[in-house]
Amino acid sequence: MTTWFAIRQRQWCVARLAYFPSSLCLLASLLSSEALPTQAQAPQQPGAGPAPGTQSSKGAPDLFEPPPVNEISVSGDYLFGQGTVTFPELFSLRNSGFALGSSPGVGIADRKSDYIGATISYSFGQAWYLDLSYARGRSSATGPIRFPNVIGDPPLDLSTTFTIDDDWYQAYVRYTFPALRFTRLSAYLRAGVSFVQADLHAINTRPPPLGGFYEQTDRTEDILGNVGFGFVYFVYRGNRAKLGLQLEGEGFYGHRSQDSREDLHSFDPYPIVNARIDNDLYGGLGRSTVRFEYALGGRGVFKLTADAGMEVKYTRIQYSDFGIGTRDELLWGPYAKIGLKYSF
Repeated sequence: MTTWFAIRQRQWCVARLAYFPSSLCLLASLLSSEALPTQAQAPQQPGAGPAPGTQSSKGAPDLFEPPPVNEISVSGDYLFGQGTVTFPELFSLRNSGFALGSSPGVGIADRKSDYIGATISYSFGQAWYLDLSYARGRSSATGPIRFPNVIGDPPLDLSTTFTIDDDWYQAYVRYTFPALRFTRLSAYLRAGVSFVQADLHAINTRPPPLGGFYEQTDRTEDILGNVGFGFVYFVYRGNRAKLGLQLEGEGFYGHRSQDSREDLHSFDPYPIVNARIDNDLYGGLGRSTVRFEYALGGRGVFKLTADAGMEVKYTRIQYSDFGIGTRDELLWGPYAKIGLKYSF
């Protein structure tokens, strides 16, 4: 449109030069003609290559590389805990026909624990994740077994040592919020199931002649449903490193089955019968840590992660037998986790 207007303007001015010799139309048309090369490009001849300094859009290299959308990660964690643990008392002896001066009950002992675990996670789209984890715990505890005195009151408080080995198998579905992926805040919700097997062994530690005459073995299985959340706020974000404050919480509810056996080695003639104890249990877990992330490699598809902080777990166990009621367990201590993520 600009080229056509300039040509018509030149024709109009030339036709009137005879009548207006002093007209400036010629100057205006000449100026317009000089502007033509800058406003309109000459058509390219067939077979001619692109002009120097330019690049054809057809066949040009794609400089945009889409970000990775999938992720797989592995991690290991460790908890050094302390707190309390509960255990059944005299259930098996009562089933075996011992005349007891008191009803079966639930004892409590102080414990120290070590837990080592591993988790593998996979995500398609970095929104939904599947987490599979395993943890192995080893606990030692000391506490009294309140044993009825066959001679008369008062009952004997047998100083007893406990060892507990428990295995945790967990599967979770976790949802992160993609809209927060490139912000300082990251959050998730998750739900899953847990299966726990624990073996308790207790033996009396009193010196002879009473030492070692009481022994208990207890096999426990828990099936739990878990619902949790977590978020981390990064107080520092660099080109490769990030440092944040993280808070995680979880609630659980489920059923526990206990198979308890108590032996009195000084009363061999008595046949010992195991006791089956069913419980409902529920509680919560909280974890507060500092999180560090560091991107490895040129593209940063590998990320090293490390968490360090504290963990607290509280459990309430309902004993419906013999009207015992509810007992509490507590486990808390320093927690650490290290992992590696790969995005592809």
